[in-house]
Amino acid sequence: MSRNKKQIKRSIGAALAALLLVSPMSMALGGHTAYGAYAFYEQKTVDTVTRGVTYEKSSRMTDAGIQNVHVLKVDLRESTLEIREVESKGEYGLKEPVKKLLADNGALAGVNSDFFGLSGTHSAAFGPIVRDGDVISAGTSINKNGDEYAAFFMDESGNPFFDYFKMTATFGNEKKTFELASLNKVTSMVFPIYLDGNVMQNTAELDKRFPGLVKFVVQNDQITHISQKGEWTAVPLDGYLIVMSGDYYTNAASMFAVGDWVRLNINSSVDLDKIDTAFGGGGKLLIAGQEAPATKIVAGGRQPRTAFGVSQDGNTAIFMVVDGRGESVGATHSETAALMKIYGAYEAMHLDGGGSSTMAVQTLEDKTPVVKNQVSEGTERKVINGVGVFQTAPKGEITQIAIAPSQTRTLPGKPIEFTVYGMDEYYNRIEIPVDQVDLDVVGMEGSWNGYTFTPASSGTFNVVALYNGMGASALGMVSGKTARLKPTNTNINLNGAGATAQIAMTAIDEDGFTYWVSTSTKYTVADESVGTVSGNTFTAKKKGATYIKCEKDGAAAYISVTVGGAAAVAKPADTATKDKLNQAVQKTNDGAFYFNLAGKIAYTGSEKIESNIYNGARSKVKSYVDANADVAIYGAANDIQSAKKLDSFSWTGQYRFMNRGGVSVAMISAAKGGITATNASQWTNFTRDVELANNDTIVLVMDKTPSDFTSAAEANYLRAILYKYVQQGKKVFVVSCYNTGYWASVKDGVRYINLPNLWTADGKVNPNYTMLRFRVSGADVSYEAVKIS
Repeated sequence: MSRNKKQIKRSIGAALAALLLVSPMSMALGGHTAYGAYAFYEQKTVDTVTRGVTYEKSSRMTDAGIQNVHVLKVDLRESTLEIREVESKGEYGLKEPVKKLLADNGALAGVNSDFFGLSGTHSAAFGPIVRDGDVISAGTSINKNGDEYAAFFMDESGNPFFDYFKMTATFGNEKKTFELASLNKVTSMVFPIYLDGNVMQNTAELDKRFPGLVKFVVQNDQITHISQKGEWTAVPLDGYLIVMSGDYYTNAASMFAVGDWVRLNINSSVDLDKIDTAFGGGGKLLIAGQEAPATKIVAGGRQPRTAFGVSQDGNTAIFMVVDGRGESVGATHSETAALMKIYGAYEAMHLDGGGSSTMAVQTLEDKTPVVKNQVSEGTERKVINGVGVFQTAPKGEITQIAIAPSQTRTLPGKPIEFTVYGMDEYYNRIEIPVDQVDLDVVGMEGSWNGYTFTPASSGTFNVVALYNGMGASALGMVSGKTARLKPTNTNINLNGAGATAQIAMTAIDEDGFTYWVSTSTKYTVADESVGTVSGNTFTAKKKGATYIKCEKDGAAAYISVTVGGAAAVAKPADTATKDKLNQAVQKTNDGAFYFNLAGKIAYTGSEKIESNIYNGARSKVKSYVDANADVAIYGAANDIQSAKKLDSFSWTGQYRFMNRGGVSVAMISAAKGGITATNASQWTNFTRDVELANNDTIVLVMDKTPSDFTSAAEANYLRAILYKYVQQGKKVFVVSCYNTGYWASVKDGVRYINLPNLWTADGKVNPNYTMLRFRVSGADVSYEAVKIS
C-alpha cells in the first residue's frame, strides 16, 4: 500500500546500494513462412477496449492446423493508461481465475502473468513485483544457476526493459546472519522471509495456513518483539517482520533477542528503488528484435502461450495469448517470437503458458472483462497473478453513443434486446436510461418494451437510436421465417398420471439459423384425456397414448406420448417449408446464367459391369447435364469420352476455379479427411479467388461434406469463412459429390447439398442419382434437384 512506500524504500533501498548487478537492457500473413507454421489464410477481428487499447483476434489456417492468436495492444503514450500486476483482493497469495483478478482490481483487460506453484490454494509468483513504485515482492531462488525466468521493468522515467532478475537477501545481528527466501513471497515457509505492510496488516491468515510460525518485529533496525510460536502478530507501519517456522527458529535463530540491532542486506541485478512497475514471466522471446534462445524452463513443441513485449520505441505494449491443446494447435517458442515481432514487439518474454494462458477483455460492448481465448483445460485455471490494463481517466461527458443488439436475428414474436450506451473521449462506457433515448425501427412493424423490440412479421429492418443530438444504428437486423421445428425429444414416455415432461423446441428458419422457441410454440394434444400441455410442460392424466402437435409460423412437428407403458399411436409426419431458393429451373433467353451440376459418373469399384449398361447409364446422365444450360459441371470422377455439347468444367481431384456469369465455382478436395491434409494451399487459392471475383453466388464443390472431415475444428473453420460471405449478402452453396444418397440442408445461411454417385458399390445403377440445375441473375439465385432415373 502507498502508506508503506517510504518504509520499504528505506528498508531495502539502502541495502540495494550495497551491490547492484548491472544487466544490459535488452505483412500480411497469408503464405508467411518465417517461423515454422505456414499460414494459408487468416481471419481477423479488431475491437476497441478504451482509448489507446485494442483487442484483436486472429484465426490462422496453417499447415500445422488452426492457430488462434489473441492480441492486446496498448499505447503507452496515453497518460491515463496504466499497466499493473494484479493479485487476489480477497487474501494475499490466494490463487484465482484471471477474469476475477482483473474485474476485482478494476482492470479493463489483461492476461495471466507469472509462473507459480500449482499445488494448493495459495502460492507466490516466481518473479519480482513492483506496483506503482511499491516493491510488493521479490524472490531469491530464481536464476541462481543461470538465466531462466525473465521479468519486465519500467523505471520511474517510463523506460521499459527486460532482465533476468537475480537477488540475494540476508538478515542478521552481531552473532548470526541467515539468508532470506524472499521479500513478501509466501510459499512453503521452510526458510525465513521478509514481510511488510504492502501485503498484509497482520499474520492471522498466515498463522492459519502455517501453524507454529515465529516472527521478529523489526523497527528502526532493531528487534522490538519476538512472537511465541503461532502467536498472531501485527505488521508494523514503520517496520517489517522476519517470519520463520518454529523449527527454523529453534535450530538456527534462537540466539536473536529483543533489543538486538539488525542488518537487512539486499543485493539485486535491478535497483528496485528506481522501478515503477515490474512483473515476472518465463524466458525471453525477443532481444533487440531477434529471437532469443529458449531457456530450459520454456516448454517445447506447440503449446498454449502467453507473451508480453514492447515496441522498439517503447511506445506500445503487446500482450499475446496463443490457444493450444484444442481447436488451435498452439505455438512453438520460435513461432511465438515471430508472432510477437509481427505485432510490433522488439523486446519480449514468455509469461506462464499451458493451462494458465488466459486473456480477458472488456470491449466497448462488454460490462465486465470476458475471457476471449479458449482455455486449454476447459475452465479457467486459478493463477497467482495477472497483468491488467487500466483506464484511470474518470468518466466524462458523453461524446458519442452506440447501440448493441443481443443478437442480429430473431423470429416474429421473439424479442431482441438492445443496449444503448454512451462513451466519453476516453471511450469510458456510460449507461443511458431508456427514457432518455428515442428508438425507431425502419422496415418492420413491432412493439417496444424498454430496450426490447418484438417484430410482428418476417423481414429485414434497422434500428436507430437518438440521444441529445447523437445517433447510432443497428443495421441489417433479420426477423426470419420458420421453416421447420425440431423438438429435442420426439418421444415422451411417462410412468403414470401426474408425471410431467418439459418440451424443448428449436425453430430453424429459411436460412438455416436456429432459435429456442420452447415457450412460444403452440402445443395441441390430440387426446387430452391422456394429458394436457401448459406452457411447454406436458402433464399426464391417465394411462394411454397420444401425440402432441407443435406449431409455429406454418411449420409443424409431432411428439409421440405414452403413459404407463401404453403402446404408441401413429403420429402424422412433420411439415416444413421448402427452401425458398429451391424452385423449378427452365432455361430461357432471359439474360440469366444457367449451369448444371452432376456428381460422380465413373465407376471405381471392383465389380464388372456390362459395357452396354455402363455406357447407356453414363450417356443418359450426360444428356441431362448437357441440356438447357450454359455450362455443364461434373463435380466428381467422370470418364465420359464423347464430344461435348456444352462448355464443361470437370473435377480432377486438384483445386480448380471457374468465374463465369456472376458465379464463383471452386473445386476443393478433402479426400484425405480434410482440406489441410489433402492440400493445404487450397485455403489460399479458394479465398483469394473468391474475393477477387467478388461474385454474388459461390458454389463450393467437394468430395467430402464438412461434417465428415476428420477434424471438427477444420470443418468449423470452413463454415466460419463461408458465413463471412453470407454476411456480405452472398448466396453460398457447398455441394459434396459422394456416397449414394441425395440430401439438402441449410445452416447459418449456407446450403449444403450432397449429389450421390451414379453407381452403387456393387456396380448397380443408383436409383437416387440426382443432379442440380442452377439459374443465376445477379443476386437472384434458384436451383432445382433433378432425379435421373
